[in-house]
Amino acid sequence: MIAFLSRLSFTEKALAAAFIASAALLAGAHLFENFGGLVPCILCLDQREAHWTALGVAAAGLIVARVFNAKRGAAAAVGATALVYAVSSGLAFYHTGVEYGFWPGPAICSGGGNIIDINDLAAALGQAADAPSCEDVQWRFFGISMAGYNLLASAGLFAVTLLAAISETRQVREKRNGATASAKKSAIR
Repeated sequence: MIAFLSRLSFTEKALAAAFIASAALLAGAHLFENFGGLVPCILCLDQREAHWTALGVAAAGLIVARVFNAKRGAAAAVGATALVYAVSSGLAFYHTGVEYGFWPGPAICSGGGNIIDINDLAAALGQAADAPSCEDVQWRFFGISMAGYNLLASAGLFAVTLLAAISETRQVREKRNGATASAKKSAIR
């Protein structure tokens, strides 16, 4: 495994790290939900969507980089992954602020988001919501909630993927400029 990782470029390592980290975060969230009994709020589910998106983009980027050896495609994929982590960081920052009471959460955050049949509307209005409020923190470790840890992870992954995107784009540009300079020298002779 170490030999395989040493052959990867910085961009491929960043994409692999993004894939593994998002997969681990999603697995952890689902374990807390299914085995820990924690019910996710609407903002928690939104944060999961960002990681599902990052997982897919990172996988596509790895395929483009390894199978097709397309440096521009890898640069685009790692840049797109950085954008996804920027959104994920923003969502986690917003959710953390809601948890600490810095600002109000969205109106839908007060309860369940089930689709209700119009015929059962009166009965549904009398039932309790099945999703917790986004303000309710169900779990903390060292005083940091799951949204807080997601903020830290997403911000770190944003930094790594952004650096990889900048590095890969710079390498592609230098290679292109080098090829253009060689072609101009050949044309002059």
